[in-house]
Amino acid sequence: MEDHKVRLRQAQRDHILNIVMSESPIEDNKIHSYLILKQKLSKGMVCEGECIMDGYVELNSIVSIRTSFGYKYGLKLVLPHEADIQANKLSILSSLGCAIFGRKEGEKVKWYFQGEAENAEIIKVQSPTENPHSTMKM
Repeated sequence: MEDHKVRLRQAQRDHILNIVMSESPIEDNKIHSYLILKQKLSKGMVCEGECIMDGYVELNSIVSIRTSFGYKYGLKLVLPHEADIQANKLSILSSLGCAIFGRKEGEKVKWYFQGEAENAEIIKVQSPTENPHSTMKM
């Protein structure tokens, strides 16, 4: 992973880092994702205040992606307690959520599905500020 490509808001970074540090993944396939997310949170470029995050995936972003399984449109990246894949709400602690968080529209990322490496391309990112129904509950 190229850490310089990862961009995060300070408040989100701090909150998510607290969540990740308190979680204990039970399944072996989740451990790798957690390690990737921890690395992003500690080494990614952090911006403070009202920084411009156009095209970067952050909490409450609406994302369209392409994987080997096909296209998925309108996925909202959320905190774990809000996750509901049937409602297109993807947990930031899921393998795919960890992979796309902090990355930019147009980038290809590696994620893990049932222990196997997969690739995903971030096709479109709608920022939370463009989404009037987004809220960041902390």
